[in-house]
Amino acid sequence: MRSAPLLVALALAALGLASGCPGRGGAGPAAPTAGSPAADPGADLDAIDLGPADRRPGDASDGPDERLAGVGPRTVHDLDVVHLDVVGYQDGEAQIEASTPGPLLDKGNEAFVAKDYAGAISWYRQLVDEFSDSALAPVALYNIALAEEQRGDVTAAIAAYREIGRAFPRATEAVDGLLRAAALLAERGSWSDAATTLAEVIARDDLSRELRLEAQARLGYVRLEQGQLDEAERELAAAVEVWRKANRVEDPYYIAMAHFYLGEVALRRFEQAPLRSSDAELAADMEARRVLVMRAYGHWKEALEHKHAYWATAAGYQMSQVFYEYWKVAVKAPYPDGLDPAGRQAYVIEVHDRMRENLTKALEGHQANVELAGAYGVETRWSEASKVRATELLGVLDREARGDLVRP
Repeated sequence: MRSAPLLVALALAALGLASGCPGRGGAGPAAPTAGSPAADPGADLDAIDLGPADRRPGDASDGPDERLAGVGPRTVHDLDVVHLDVVGYQDGEAQIEASTPGPLLDKGNEAFVAKDYAGAISWYRQLVDEFSDSALAPVALYNIALAEEQRGDVTAAIAAYREIGRAFPRATEAVDGLLRAAALLAERGSWSDAATTLAEVIARDDLSRELRLEAQARLGYVRLEQGQLDEAERELAAAVEVWRKANRVEDPYYIAMAHFYLGEVALRRFEQAPLRSSDAELAADMEARRVLVMRAYGHWKEALEHKHAYWATAAGYQMSQVFYEYWKVAVKAPYPDGLDPAGRQAYVIEVHDRMRENLTKALEGHQANVELAGAYGVETRWSEASKVRATELLGVLDREARGDLVRP
């Protein structure tokens, strides 16, 4: 019969945690630090599985993009067409009146800013109807969609965004509209429609590197929420490849997003991985989980290094939380088949002793993530979640120290 300490060493070595540091050769991820911008303490363990409001930030109900808020109408000062209309006759001479689309766009924008969205839509629609040959027509349609968003009719907004693509397929607003429609569809969980819309964008031959990066990153997120992990990984990896081939992409938002969700793909595989009880299977299963978590950690680290405040704090949250996930897997793992029931108490004590420092690392990481948000001068739902997690982990550590959790 194997001794409890030997079984513990086998299991933890397979997980890469025997020294308290996940990774190969004792070198593994460290909790994020805040140097550069780059909750009930007495609750049961399962009660803190998901974070604030009983869910982990980044779940489908959160939506993938904080950029949908706070937009205003597009303004263009290009009187590109002039219509000459006969409005009457005087002394046998036709009376000609010239009209341009610019004033209609201006009136629509004035109404939009005044929050008279119905009035704004009326002016924009008049422009589209009377000046369909104008470059301002797709701009007006885009603003109609924005106004529909502002008055809460998301279905009408999506329809208007898609109308741009049908009526003015080569306008800049056509691609922008499809991308925004896809984001709105994703926000309300219409994953299949969002995927179809994004595939339509990706199939175009006129995309800039920046727009292709955005579309691939968004489609990867949608595939993830559909539970299609292989497809999600493929789309997100394609986004990373687009970024690598670009000479320069000024905005780090979507490359950071792609890396973050590549981490989430690996995390979901980790969560779905089996954990069997025979000695050989337990060692193999824990090694497979270690590899998946290290892969996730690497992508979150990449996301953090792109130094976008939102995704950096998202990555910081997950990089910290992974230490808690490691701890939870080890302390909840099945007993090895070779362990005599009489040795279970010693086994549990050994596991908790070896794993406790991962709780400390998780706590320090969440505290550092709050500091990271402060270094950026922002608060995100991720940094706020880290505040809650830090409080919860203090409670878990207190219960660990009292021995409340150290029982077979």
